[in-house]
Amino acid sequence: MKKIYIILIVLVLGVTGMAYLYFSNLDKESSPSDISLNLVSANAPIIFTFENDKGFYDILGQQTVTNDILGAEKSNLLKTLRTLISNNTSLNHLIDGEKITIGFLPTSANRVDFIIATQTKAKKFDHTVLNQLNATVKQEGSAYHIKFGDTSECFISIINKSIFLSNNKKALTMLGTTKLPNNEFAEYIKQNNRFSKNTLANVYINYKQLPSLLKNILNTNLTGELNIFNKQAAYASLNYNFSSDKLLLNGYTQINDAQNYFRLFVDQKEQKVNIDQLFPEQTANYTLFSINDYAIWHKALKVWQKSKKEDEKIAEQLHNINEKYRIDIDQTFPKYFNKQFATLELKSGEKLGIVEIKNGDKLGQLLLDLGSDYAPDIRIFKETDLLYNYFGEPFKKFERPFYTIIDNHLVVANYASTIQVFLNAYKNDHLLVNTDSYNAFKDQISSATTIAFYVNHKNSHDIFGKNLKAPYYKQYKSEKGVKNYNAFGYQLSADNGKFTSNILLLKNQTKTDTIKFSGN
Repeated sequence: MKKIYIILIVLVLGVTGMAYLYFSNLDKESSPSDISLNLVSANAPIIFTFENDKGFYDILGQQTVTNDILGAEKSNLLKTLRTLISNNTSLNHLIDGEKITIGFLPTSANRVDFIIATQTKAKKFDHTVLNQLNATVKQEGSAYHIKFGDTSECFISIINKSIFLSNNKKALTMLGTTKLPNNEFAEYIKQNNRFSKNTLANVYINYKQLPSLLKNILNTNLTGELNIFNKQAAYASLNYNFSSDKLLLNGYTQINDAQNYFRLFVDQKEQKVNIDQLFPEQTANYTLFSINDYAIWHKALKVWQKSKKEDEKIAEQLHNINEKYRIDIDQTFPKYFNKQFATLELKSGEKLGIVEIKNGDKLGQLLLDLGSDYAPDIRIFKETDLLYNYFGEPFKKFERPFYTIIDNHLVVANYASTIQVFLNAYKNDHLLVNTDSYNAFKDQISSATTIAFYVNHKNSHDIFGKNLKAPYYKQYKSEKGVKNYNAFGYQLSADNGKFTSNILLLKNQTKTDTIKFSGN
């Protein structure tokens, strides 16, 4: 579903920031590093921090993933900057060991640009040192326009001990007009940075600011399924781990809004993933949820429904169902739910919901009066929003779905034909778990989680083509982009009021790689 694409896009943009850049700002009452962080994080929802150290650049230079994500143009610019600055003793000495802050932000239409911040050890940065670059330097107002021999260019502003660098002059202008109010995101970054001293680099995401960036990437608004990412009060703090064949990030996701749907799972222990055993081979993406104790979780769900002013309407509907069909509706889904449920999208765009249940035969009998036959093995609910009432947001789009029960799983869809596609795949063993690519992905990520997002690259071509704006879709399908990638995954595992997070962007594996995995 589209929300998974957003997470992928965000992380894809995010890793680019680790590609060797520098930037900053200054305030008389604060340190240069604090001011640069405040300015950049006030404008950019994706932030990276690392130390300017040659060893870090040497390690990062061995990972081609960053180049694949950035594309040739930006990769060349970053490589040029890294080479010229790190190899210039005078320039590099000024910022050696300093903290680098990098942000990605929206500027003009369909653009996402970068800003880089750092500070110099010198009492004051002498702008004439820029003449030591093997480039053409031209002053344009308060900024310097730098053109390199390979046609790459960037813009730099210097204020006392602070250095600002961007690929777009407009980004520097945005910083110049930024006031410094209380910046909670900057405080979050500083707090979490203290606990990640031994990592190569850190990635921070401000989900509340994401809509301003995503509107430059997507062909759709943040409504419907995407509303969950519309100005949500949530942050992520992630550590970068080096690997030559994948992007691997781990850390924490903190959801600050008590009424966010994901917070319903913050106290639910992670579970070994089993529900994916039913997913069709043509699955493009899925989101799955694990509930260790449904009774406790359902109490939280009712509070969430009350916050949305839906509680009275739902209670009245369930009461009317009990009266109309002479049943106790609470003896159906709440009693027979097992541990996991999921929603998934096929490469055709068809959507399915799956709920793991304890006794499919018994639940099927209890639902006889609540549904009617449509075709062999396929029925349709007579009442609306049954699954939404008991499981919340993921099932909102399945208002009065068709359904089937098979091997202790309730499967729903808005079209009978989609149920038939599922049944054909399941009965013929054409399943995602039987593919080499999915097994390679599973080998690289935890087998247990509370919430998980997954995107299958091969099966998502048409879906991305509809939802990404042209420049980003071009990069997605380019040989010099992420065309030869396997999948993306984002796991959230409940941990004392927040979520331990694992993020994986995996390349397609060669036979040699596959042998290496099996030997681990």
